[in-house]
Amino acid sequence: MTRATVNRVDTDRIDDHAPPGGTAIVRPLRHVRAVRERDAAQPADPSEASAQSRSARAWAWALGEGTTAPVTDRLTAVPPSRPDIEAEITAADERLFRGDQENRADAAAIILRWLIGDDDHVPVEAENPGELVGGFGDVVRSPEQIAGILALAAEGVQRAAARSRGLDAGADARAFARQDADYLDGVLATPAWVLGERASSPTRARTLAS
Repeated sequence: MTRATVNRVDTDRIDDHAPPGGTAIVRPLRHVRAVRERDAAQPADPSEASAQSRSARAWAWALGEGTTAPVTDRLTAVPPSRPDIEAEITAADERLFRGDQENRADAAAIILRWLIGDDDHVPVEAENPGELVGGFGDVVRSPEQIAGILALAAEGVQRAAARSRGLDAGADARAFARQDADYLDGVLATPAWVLGERASSPTRARTLAS
């Protein structure tokens, strides 16, 4: 068995608004800490019978606090690379698809997917999971981020509408521009609804009670 490689990370200055330095994690450190603490407070997954759950090991391993991978128990670099983490997720999925009743690692895989940005769903149970990651309710983006997307979509609608009226453009170009404008109108509807700027659902076109 080869010795695990340890990559030294300068911890003198830690920016908790940035991902943990030197790791494959893409989430801000403050979000990682908040979700990890919430996960630690939850009852253990019944499929994880070890003294230290695979979920707890997934957090520690991805952050470079240990050399042993949480699913396969193999030794890896510290902190692990993205391919290392993806390999653990694949191994957990294979156990799930086989229908294994023992040695499952579903919860660990869910955590690892979130840490590397493959899934935005917060990997813990909470009444308002979005609040753990700077969002609100079930929404995992902040109001400021959503407002920024709304502004960009509004600018896109204006540009597409202008192209659709362009006298120098051909009929096909104007038609494509109108399609772009219609699409971006739909994009606008979702963040506007999430921010409470419109009452009707963007997918069902129904008004929700305030």
